[in-house]
Amino acid sequence: MKSIHRLLATLALTWLAWGPLSACAATATDSVATPIQAGALTDEAHAFINKIKSGALLGMSDEQLLKTFNQLDPQLISAYLELGVKPLNEYEIWTQRQERMGGNWANKPYVNYIKYRHKPRQVYMKWLKDSPKSGQEIIYDETKRKDAMYGHIGGLFNITSVWAALDGSLAKGNSNHTVRDLGMQSIVDRVASGNRARVKEGIPTAPNQIEVIKVNGDRTVAMTWITPAGMKGGYAYKSKIYVDLKQPWVRMTESWDEHGDIIERVSFDKIAPASFTDADFDPKNSSYAF
Repeated sequence: MKSIHRLLATLALTWLAWGPLSACAATATDSVATPIQAGALTDEAHAFINKIKSGALLGMSDEQLLKTFNQLDPQLISAYLELGVKPLNEYEIWTQRQERMGGNWANKPYVNYIKYRHKPRQVYMKWLKDSPKSGQEIIYDETKRKDAMYGHIGGLFNITSVWAALDGSLAKGNSNHTVRDLGMQSIVDRVASGNRARVKEGIPTAPNQIEVIKVNGDRTVAMTWITPAGMKGGYAYKSKIYVDLKQPWVRMTESWDEHGDIIERVSFDKIAPASFTDADFDPKNSSYAF
């Protein structure tokens, strides 16, 4: 009987998945800026982060925000985002995720609560009430197993919890990403790697478009990059990141393919720095349903 239950749980785990706006827009200058020295870039990035945290950006009009971001050295964008997320090693995330899987777009987002520790990589994730697959949970702890996650489905079929390969069909068949990519760092790394690829190939690094767009009622600055034909290392044909005006963080990201079809939307609705213990990433935690 136990073997039947385990088989049912293994099959059911294939259901795991990781998964509003008004704009004022301006087109960024399509030119390659003269690179600034690494030390000066870091200083400028720190200064811009301090400007954000002071509330200066929050107090700007849409026109002032567009002017400010259009006048930034293009290298400063990825630099300040990397520095901004660097101190954020442990935090809670309330997120919504939609992806195109097998050619089909998920019309209703997965709503998740996540405990995320970047170093060492440890993740707890739960699908919240009223979300598709409500009640599901997964845990990943690279200090115990780097190649697998532990999880169970929700609802009446929550028979038992099982281990699933991190990059196997149970995980990759339900998302274009692994559990290791759930933090904001993966989005920032994507922006930085795209920037480096453009620099390497001599392609302009400035966004193709900069807009002021509301996300869940809050203004953000949205920057869009279109990958030129033949460019290597591009994440998607078109990528857009929405940056917060109160913290040096990414608020939302979207990507499209060359046909104009959206392939991904990830919204970080709330981010709260936290201090975790190993119990937060232990399936035996009495708060969890493993």
